[in-house]
Amino acid sequence: MQDPVENYWKLRLNELKKSLESNNFEVHLAASASEAKDLVLKAIIPQVAPKSVSWGGSLTFGKTGLGDALRSLGGLTLLDAYEPGISPADMYE
Repeated sequence: MQDPVENYWKLRLNELKKSLESNNFEVHLAASASEAKDLVLKAIIPQVAPKSVSWGGSLTFGKTGLGDALRSLGGLTLLDAYEPGISPADMYE
């Protein structure tokens, strides 16, 4: 038998996915941080073609290494609230 806790969270995640899609969100699921990073860099960024990118204070985002990867892409304006030397007012803004 599968791990019941893992099974529970997979079921909940699929329910969330359906709910978001019913509200016209496009949902991508990744099995790992590495897979999520690849999904963003190889599928979402090319599809959306953003001119600027920002992120909130997500520790998960930091753990994926996506911030560093986005910095090295070039062609994107990064709105990085954690940039060294930025004032608290600019960080908030």
